[in-house]
Order: sequence, then structure tokens, then C-alpha cells
Amino acid sequence: METIILRGDSKINSKLLLKLAKQLNFSAKTLSSEEVEEIGIAISIDKGMKSGFLNKGETQDFLAKLKHV
Repeated sequence: METIILRGDSKINSKLLLKLAKQLNFSAKTLSSEEVEEIGIAISIDKGMKSGFLNKGETQDFLAKLKHV
């Protein structure tokens, strides 16, 4: 499976792309600004977790704190 994220300023072009995606049997969804922000946060957290900046204990503490937010 492939995932493609497109972002644009034109509602007309966005609707055209969504229509084309459906005709090509792609699933397509318009994301809210909150969903886009959450995806960005998730990507940043993932990169940070893989960076090695925190040791294993600090990583576990960080994840535990996220569960309580």
C-alpha cells in the first residue's frame, strides 16, 4: 500500500484531485487542520525516539507521560 499526502490552497483543485482519486479507486480523505497537526507531532516524536538523544529509561518515561496527557 502507498500513501500520498497532498496539500494545496485551492479548494477547486482539491475537489478535482479527490474526484480523480475516487475514479482511480483510491481511498481519499480530507484532513482537518487538527489531524494534520497530530500527524506532524507523531512524525516529530517518531524521529525524536529514533534519534538516540534520550536513553532507554528517558524514552520510557517520556512515553509514560504521553499516556497521561
